[in-house]
Amino acid sequence: MAKRKAVSSNQGIATLHDRVSLIEVATPLLLDTLTSNPRTAPLILTRLDDLTAIVAPGKLDELLERLKKLGQLPKVL
Repeated sequence: MAKRKAVSSNQGIATLHDRVSLIEVATPLLLDTLTSNPRTAPLILTRLDDLTAIVAPGKLDELLERLKKLGQLPKVL
Protein backbone atom coordinates (compact mmCIF):
# COMPACT_ATOMS: atom_id res chain seq x y z
CA MET A 1 0.00 0.00 0.00
CA ALA A 2 1.59 3.25 -1.09
CA LYS A 3 0.71 6.46 0.68
CA ARG A 4 -0.12 9.18 -1.83
CA LYS A 5 -0.63 12.47 -0.01
CA ALA A 6 -2.56 14.15 2.76
CA VAL A 7 -5.49 16.31 1.78
CA SER A 8 -6.80 19.05 4.07
CA SER A 9 -10.45 19.97 4.35
CA ASN A 10 -12.60 21.79 6.85
CA GLN A 11 -13.23 18.40 8.54
CA GLY A 12 -9.59 17.40 9.02
CA ILE A 13 -6.87 15.63 7.09
CA ALA A 14 -7.41 12.56 4.91
CA THR A 15 -4.60 10.32 3.69
CA LEU A 16 -4.99 8.76 0.26
CA HIS A 17 -3.54 5.31 -0.42
CA ASP A 18 -2.90 3.27 -3.58
CA ARG A 19 -3.64 -0.42 -4.01
CA VAL A 20 -5.66 -1.25 -0.93
CA SER A 21 -7.99 -4.21 -0.54
CA LEU A 22 -11.40 -3.58 0.95
CA ILE A 23 -13.94 -6.14 2.07
CA GLU A 24 -17.63 -5.66 2.68
CA VAL A 25 -19.41 -8.22 4.85
CA ALA A 26 -23.12 -8.96 5.24
CA THR A 27 -23.54 -7.97 8.89
CA PRO A 28 -21.81 -5.78 11.46
CA LEU A 29 -21.64 -8.84 13.74
CA LEU A 30 -19.39 -10.65 11.27
CA LEU A 31 -16.97 -7.72 11.11
CA ASP A 32 -17.05 -7.45 14.92
CA THR A 33 -16.17 -11.13 15.10
CA LEU A 34 -13.31 -10.79 12.63
CA THR A 35 -11.78 -7.79 14.38
CA SER A 36 -12.02 -9.37 17.83
CA ASN A 37 -10.68 -12.82 16.88
CA PRO A 38 -6.91 -13.12 17.49
CA ARG A 39 -6.47 -15.17 14.28
CA THR A 40 -8.23 -12.71 11.96
CA ALA A 41 -7.76 -9.34 13.67
CA PRO A 42 -4.18 -8.91 12.35
CA LEU A 43 -5.50 -9.40 8.81
CA ILE A 44 -7.67 -6.29 9.05
CA LEU A 45 -5.95 -2.91 9.03
CA THR A 46 -8.94 -0.78 9.99
CA ARG A 47 -12.72 -0.59 9.83
CA LEU A 48 -14.26 2.06 7.64
CA ASP A 49 -17.84 1.55 8.82
CA ASP A 50 -20.09 -1.21 10.20
CA LEU A 51 -19.71 -3.42 7.13
CA THR A 52 -16.47 -2.36 5.41
CA ALA A 53 -12.81 -2.74 6.34
CA ILE A 54 -9.36 -2.25 4.85
CA VAL A 55 -7.43 -5.50 4.66
CA ALA A 56 -3.84 -5.46 5.88
CA PRO A 57 -1.35 -5.29 2.98
CA GLY A 58 -0.65 -8.74 1.54
CA LYS A 59 -3.27 -10.44 3.70
CA LEU A 60 -6.32 -10.57 1.40
CA ASP A 61 -5.88 -14.20 0.31
CA GLU A 62 -5.37 -15.38 3.88
CA LEU A 63 -8.44 -13.49 5.08
CA LEU A 64 -10.57 -14.85 2.24
CA GLU A 65 -9.47 -18.41 3.06
CA ARG A 66 -10.42 -17.97 6.70
CA LEU A 67 -13.79 -16.52 5.73
CA LYS A 68 -14.47 -19.39 3.31
CA LYS A 69 -13.83 -21.85 6.15
CA LEU A 70 -16.51 -19.97 8.11
CA GLY A 71 -18.90 -20.26 5.18
CA GLN A 72 -18.68 -16.54 4.43
CA LEU A 73 -17.92 -14.90 1.09
CA PRO A 74 -17.36 -11.17 1.54
CA LYS A 75 -17.50 -8.71 -1.29
CA VAL A 76 -14.00 -7.60 -2.24
CA LEU A 77 -14.04 -3.95 -3.32
